[in-house]
Order: sequence, then C-alpha cells, then structure tokens
Amino acid sequence: MNRFSRINTIWRKELIDTLRDRRTLIAMIVVPMVLYPALLLGSMQAVEMQMTFLHQQQYTVVVPDDDTARWLAQQIDSDPARRGDASGKTAEEVIEEAAKEDDQRAFGNRGPEPALEKPPPYIIKTLAQMLVVPTPQDNAKTPTGPETPDQQWASMIARLRAVVDLGAEAQVAVAMFDPPPGPDSVGSTRVAIYYDESDIRSDIAAKGITGVLERVNVWRAEERLGSRGLDLSFITPIAVNSDNIATPQKMASSSLGQIIPLILIIMTITGAIYPAIDLTAGERERGTLETLMVAPTPTMDLITGKFIVVTMIGILSALLNLLSIGMSVYFGGIGDLFSKGMGFVLPLSALPWIMVLLLPLAVMFSAMLLAVCSFARSFKEAQNYIVPVMMAAMIPAVVGILPGTRLEGPIVVMPVANIVALTRELFLGRFDYSAIGIVALSTSLYAGAAVAIAARLFGQEAVLFSDAGSVKTLFQRRFFRPQNAPSIAQALLITALAYTLNYYVQQSLARTEALSSGVNFLYAFGITLFVLMVVGPWAAARYMRVNPLTAFRLRPPSALGGLAALMIGLGSWALVLRWNVIQSAFFPMDPAVEQAINEQMRWIDGTPIWTILLFMAILPAVCEELFFRGYLLSGLESSLSRFWAVLIAAVAFGLFHYSAFRMIPTVSLGLVLGLLAIQFRSIWPGMLVHALHNGISICTAHPGAAGFQNWLSRIGNSQAGPSDALTVACGALVLFGICLALIAGKPNRRPVPPDMLAATSPEAS
Repeated sequence: MNRFSRINTIWRKELIDTLRDRRTLIAMIVVPMVLYPALLLGSMQAVEMQMTFLHQQQYTVVVPDDDTARWLAQQIDSDPARRGDASGKTAEEVIEEAAKEDDQRAFGNRGPEPALEKPPPYIIKTLAQMLVVPTPQDNAKTPTGPETPDQQWASMIARLRAVVDLGAEAQVAVAMFDPPPGPDSVGSTRVAIYYDESDIRSDIAAKGITGVLERVNVWRAEERLGSRGLDLSFITPIAVNSDNIATPQKMASSSLGQIIPLILIIMTITGAIYPAIDLTAGERERGTLETLMVAPTPTMDLITGKFIVVTMIGILSALLNLLSIGMSVYFGGIGDLFSKGMGFVLPLSALPWIMVLLLPLAVMFSAMLLAVCSFARSFKEAQNYIVPVMMAAMIPAVVGILPGTRLEGPIVVMPVANIVALTRELFLGRFDYSAIGIVALSTSLYAGAAVAIAARLFGQEAVLFSDAGSVKTLFQRRFFRPQNAPSIAQALLITALAYTLNYYVQQSLARTEALSSGVNFLYAFGITLFVLMVVGPWAAARYMRVNPLTAFRLRPPSALGGLAALMIGLGSWALVLRWNVIQSAFFPMDPAVEQAINEQMRWIDGTPIWTILLFMAILPAVCEELFFRGYLLSGLESSLSRFWAVLIAAVAFGLFHYSAFRMIPTVSLGLVLGLLAIQFRSIWPGMLVHALHNGISICTAHPGAAGFQNWLSRIGNSQAGPSDALTVACGALVLFGICLALIAGKPNRRPVPPDMLAATSPEAS
C-alpha cells in the first residue's frame, strides 16, 4: 500500500467515526439548519414588534408653562401628518406625495432626516404638573438673593433637562426662547428640544416632535410667502439634493458583509473543534493513541489523515452555515428587510471567491486546533485550551468588520482580518484581484506554517505521551536535536513571521515622513532587511541547534558556478525589462499608482549612485539570498522534492516584494537562483546574480550612471526597453549560464529528515 492509499484509508475511517459522534452532528447540522432560521426570523420579528410598539406608545412632553403647552398643542394639531388636507386625502397619502415631490421643492432633499414622518401620540404637561422635579446639581445651592430673569430662565431650563434625564414622567422637553409668532409677524421663534439619545423612547419622542415642527415650519413659510405673491424658492436660493446612489441590493450586501464573514469565522472554528479534540485528547482518553503510534504506519500519514478530517469538517460546517443563512435571508424575507422591499439579490459572483478563500482559512484553523489539543490530556482540558484560540481568531475578525476598515495597509496581511475585510469587499462588488491574490497567498503561507507546527507537535512523544507535555516542548532548546538543515515547520514559521513583520515595517517607513525618502530611508530599509532576513533566521538556527554553515549554504562556490552566475547576472536585467514592456502593453499599471510610485522614488535621482547600489542592489542580494535560497530552501528541501522546494521558495521570494505587477519576473528570477543554489550547493552564485541584476537595472535609470546608459544606447538599449538584438543576446547569455549550471553543477544529496536522523542515531537503537 502506497502513501496516498494509507492516508486515504485513515481519513475515511476517521471521518466515518467523527460523523457518528452526536456532538459533531449537532454542531455541524442541527445548529445551522434549525437554530439559525429560528434565531434570525425570531429576532427580526421581535425587533419589528418592539419598534411598532414604541412608535405607537404615548409619550409625555414637558414644557415650562401653560403658554408653551397651548402653542405646542396647536402646532401638533396643525401637522399635515395628523390632519390630512382639504381634498380628503389621509395624512399618510399627504406625506407620501410630499416625499415624491421633494426633489421639485425649493428645499430639495437634504439627505437622511432624523425626524419621524408620522409622530407618535403625545401628552403635554408643564413643570408644575410633574410629580417629581429633581433639583439640578448646578442649582443645588440656595441663592443668596432674588434671582434675576436670566437666572430664573436658566433654572427653568435646568429643571426641564433634569426631568428628561430622570425619564420617569417625561421623555422629551420643549422650551420657547421667544414669544410665539402672530398671524402677520415676520419673525421666528427659537425652540429648543431636550432629549436623552441613550434612551430609545426619548429618542423616538424627540424625532416625532422634530418632524412636527419641521413640517409646520414649511407650511407656515409657504403661507407667509404666498400672501405676498412669493414662492418658497425665494428664501432658498440653493436647493440641495443629496442622492444616495447605492441600490437597495448594494445596501443589503453591505449589511450582509458585516454579518456573514464573522459567522463564517466562528462556524469554521466551531465545526472543527470537536473533531480536533476527539482525534487528539479523545484518543488519549480512550487509550487508543499508543496503539496508533506503534502501528506500522508512518506518523506523518496518521497526522495527515487526521488533519484532512478536521479540515473537511470545518469547511463543511462553514458551508452548511452559509447555506442556512442564505436560505433564511432569501426565503425567510430577511433580505427584503435589508433591501427595503426592493427585492433582494444574493451576490452570487462573490460566492466562488469566498469558497476559495475559505480553504486556506479552514486549513489554518484546523492546524491550530490540532496543535493546541495535542497538549490536552482529557476532553475537558482540551475544551479549556480552545477558548484562547477562539479569542485569538475573534479579535482580528472584529477588526475586519469595524466601520471604515478598508482592505489596505496592514489589514491585507493580518490573519483572519484580511479574509473578513475581503469578503465584505466582494459582497459590495469590488473585485481587486491583486488584493485577492495577496490575501489568498498570505493566508496560505500562514496555513502552511500552522500545519508544519501541528505536524511537529503531533509527532513528538514528549507531547503525546508525557503527562507533563506542554508548549515548552516546542520552544525549549534542549528538545531540539542537532541537524544540518531546519525542518520545514521551522522554515515556514520563520518565513511567516518575517513576511508579516516586513510588511508592517515597510508600511511604517512609507508613512513616516522622516524615513520615507533620502538616506534615512536607505538606512532604515537596510537595517530592516538585515535584521529580518539575516539576524532572525541566523538566531533561530542557532537556537534550534541547526548548523548555519549547511543551512545557509555557505560553502565556497566552484569556478564554474561563478562563471554561470556571471553570465546569468549580466543578461537577466534585459529580459526583465523587456517583459515589463510586454506586460505593460496588455496589463498596464494603474496611472495613479505609477505616478505615486514615481513621486515617492524621485529622491533616488539625487542620491549618489554608489549609495543606491550598496543599499538597493548589494545588501538585498546578500540578505535575500541568505534567507530564501539559504534558510528557507534548506528547510523545504528537508521534506519536499527539489522541484517543489525551489518553486515554493521562488513564490515566497515574489510575495516578499508586495507587487502583483512584478510577481512573474520576480518568481522567474527566484527559480533561476534556486537552481544555482541546488546545483552548486552554495549561496554565493545566487548572490552574484542577484547583485548584478539589481545593480544593472538601477544603472539603466539613475542619472549617476549616464556613461553606462550612453554605452547601452549604442548597443541597442532605449527608454522604450532593450532592442530585439540586445534581448536575444542577453537571453542567450542567460540560457548558456543555466545550461552550464545544469551540466557542471553537482547537486547536493537531499537532506535526511530530522525524524529519520533520530531513528537511525545510536541513541535510538
């Protein structure tokens, strides 16, 4: 039986056993298919009933005196929402027609109005009719003399505010600062409305009063102007019309984008919790874990089978939840509430992308759960360990749904938050394919690191069988065995950390004015590159007892290796420039983005050429080669074939440049550099190619290399890119260098995996 047959047998057996568990079935099927429709429909009906009750409830308005009470009662009785009109139309028809004609009125549409179109019923009371009038804190002290009229007015206003603040007898207060206008007066009356916005009853009452006074105000103004033969437009020279261009479907998608991503995150974790616990702590509790470990099956096959089951259950749970929510929204009428009765349309074009993004997310969560549950000695203990994992997932998820959060800056690479923000963008119909690629690849990178860590933990006897097993087995140095190359888990973990930290630092440099240009930027850029790609991996290798000389491929290169590198480095720059010209013809860069990049990098022309070459050509060549073709490639090669190791390292190399426009040439260059590292067993040929490529590319555009540019122009280079003859010559040079590497190189033997080294060591026998 080959490896794939063993894994297939294991995951099918574990899946059948998992689906027999009632806890898994309840969490995966019963909760989404039964509970969600009940919760969504029940909550929406409860909210609707409560809002109807609040709008029909009678509210109390407190006023200072009887004159204000009579005046306010007259305004409420004059409201078109209550009296209708002379043609016999109801108040509702009057308001509806007024809303339709709103665009043609002089006032125009002033945007969303806080007032209610139909106010609730009111009872008007004076302060003297209040049973309890609390004493305001400002007036607690007894005045030493008689109050002035201003003091009396301020005291009365303070009592009105105190009554509303108490909220027991009155929900809103109204005060007039001027005498009420007469039939022929031309002045206005200043009116203040006091309410408590934290109390929904007070808020509704205040909006109702506001609507009454606004409608009566327009009606009185039309009467005044009409008596003088004028139109309302006479006093409104500017008619503002605010038009919301978002369709009801888009508004509904915006609302769903705030809800569905968070539910998907929660349900993906929830669905994978019980299988992860059962396949780790459950096996230990039942006493079957030891039997599995001594079975004639490689540990990695067991881990892979269990991991596939947990991932599948998590994905199925998320899909069932998504299906249940969609059916509840579509068939339960909730979508019509979101779209205000205009017909709800599910954003079907976003669903395939959401499904693709859900896969690496489910893989990452499943690996995290398996890793954490590996430390648990019982089912109950594993449940306690799950809480921090859910909190760690929920915090970035909440960050992703915060109002104003955009898929840009650090959010693009922030785990979980990037998926949530991108899902919301997809629901709104915004398909930024470069952002989709970065989010998918970064999440896949995090998932790979999580899987590698879970595999390492689950394969350690100190974790699986020791009662004292804990997370210290993952980090304490004495648990690491000496080895010539890092494991794939270690390499992917360091790469994921470096990727995230490098993105945050680069964004910080771009936003810090003092470090965004000039020599200060070069210093900060160089320090960041050296720390993240040399110091960090070197320290990790030393701590994990990995031999740095072999892990970073620091052996001296052969003469043929230097010759092959020289030919490739002298010709690769022309191929990349020609590719950029071809790519721009079919997929041009956004002019705004291109202009912003040119503005940010304009300071380079004024910096000495040798400084630019040192920090932008030589230093990146040294640091990036030590990291990608040294540490990362060695770790990948310890568990994967050379082809996949070189390919993954090249893709990671492209991702670290954070540019979709440069992805293809960067990955292609990474493949060639990986080939050199494999064939000549040394990092130095790759450094030479990298430095020559960067240096010549810089010299073709920097004013400090005018002589070099003149020489290139004589042999066929121009502002539009290298000529056909120069491109063919450089391509032949690169091809000859690659052939020389394939023929003359002596690839090192594939490193022995650490677990196999341990199995064949004298200590193990």
